[in-house]
Amino acid sequence: MKLIFTFFCMLILHEIKAQSIDSLALTGFSDAVLELQNSELIRNGTLSVSVKSVADKKTIFAINPEKSLPSASILKLVSTATILSVLGGDFRYQTFLEYDGLIKKDTLVGNIYIRGAGDPSLGSDRFKDYPGSTQLISRWTAAIQKLGIKYIKGDVLADASYFDSNTLADSWIWGDLGNYYGAGVSGLNFNDNQYRIKFKPGVEEGDPTSLLGIEPAIPYLVFTNRVTTGERGSGDKTVVYGNPLSNQVILTGTVPRGVVSFSVKGSIPDPAMYAAYALKQGLSGTIAFISEPGALKGTATSLIPTGKKVLDEYKSPPLRDICQQANYWSVNLYADAFLKKAGKQLEGRSDYDDAAKAVTNYWLNRKADMRGFFIKDGSGLSPSGSITTHNLTDILSLATKEASYPDFYKSIAVLGLNGTVRNLGKGTKAAGNIHAKSGSIEGTRAYAGYVTTKSGMVLSFAMIANKYQQESSRTVSEELVRLMTLLAEL
Repeated sequence: MKLIFTFFCMLILHEIKAQSIDSLALTGFSDAVLELQNSELIRNGTLSVSVKSVADKKTIFAINPEKSLPSASILKLVSTATILSVLGGDFRYQTFLEYDGLIKKDTLVGNIYIRGAGDPSLGSDRFKDYPGSTQLISRWTAAIQKLGIKYIKGDVLADASYFDSNTLADSWIWGDLGNYYGAGVSGLNFNDNQYRIKFKPGVEEGDPTSLLGIEPAIPYLVFTNRVTTGERGSGDKTVVYGNPLSNQVILTGTVPRGVVSFSVKGSIPDPAMYAAYALKQGLSGTIAFISEPGALKGTATSLIPTGKKVLDEYKSPPLRDICQQANYWSVNLYADAFLKKAGKQLEGRSDYDDAAKAVTNYWLNRKADMRGFFIKDGSGLSPSGSITTHNLTDILSLATKEASYPDFYKSIAVLGLNGTVRNLGKGTKAAGNIHAKSGSIEGTRAYAGYVTTKSGMVLSFAMIANKYQQESSRTVSEELVRLMTLLAEL
């Protein structure tokens, strides 16, 4: 079987420009793939690999390339490639601070509004020279104070109506929703839609922990702390259970003993509501609120009065920078916000299912093979979403023809140098030569991106290992990295 497989690879090699690929290196790569596929690690699972020339989309190598498998975070490459192609790297999201009603002497008879347009980076600390959440609240507070008012006969409202109201994909699992990586996407996002939870571990393993507080403060959340003390050096083993429909949060799992305090991150259930709360708190020292019966509270809806006046217009970092953060550090929130934005931009609908169809059609119209492309979100967090490696190498190859390709290529981390792949492949020829996105969810490990051959030929690649032997995640990842290092020898 090994000889047949090698012969098949040689036939593929003959169909392309022979001088562009090192035939011995390709044979070595194909042998390594076959060895992994037939190993005990993948005994009950599937290994899918696709490698294509970006110039003509011709297949250089493939094994199980049409098997539709969970993508994990390599799906972020599709989300970032799509939104950069649709909007361009110079695009900036806008967020507006507004008010309505009348100002009578020192009193505003009306409401203050924060109106979002889907910016996932609003108030994030990830971007140098752009205000974080605390700085934005100060900026907005100063803009309101310039009105010269001392009283507001109304409220501070968050307008998150730019996107649909379903912030979470229905296919996400319950154990992810309250954790920072399971943050939903709102029309008004804030502070990366996350907060930090600080624990004081006990003295011995199994001891209960003390909840020291959260940052930023969100007093309307109610916590039940069931976190106990784990072994020294065990890291974050917590699960935060929460959802957008409740202010109840249950904390479970363990944090390590032997430290004074330990912090984990949770997702803010309703980031739009929190943004309004934070601004109101920021104003409370200088402006008094006079509530009226029946006044709107929390998040604004279609009941928003018309005739609002703009107090401040905030522009996000360029889209290329937000995409780079999404790919470098695998930020689920950003990728899912890109999916919703693409759906709204392309077909006027931002709900997850319709946005997924819009992205599928976008690449289908560009002649990508989209058979087996069954995504449920933009981040790959959904375990029921699936793609084929051929889907991904087709899209990656087509992306090189887009005007946005330079920005897209730079948004992908470099093996051995930066991002989530910074510690992989060091000391090999792959380090510095492969732009790759990593992906992992339970039972799936994946890598995808671009490699440049010795002759300068650019290849797109994708590899997914699914349902490998339990407790073998690290070994499988190491084997996939080994395959990438062999790609760099082509």
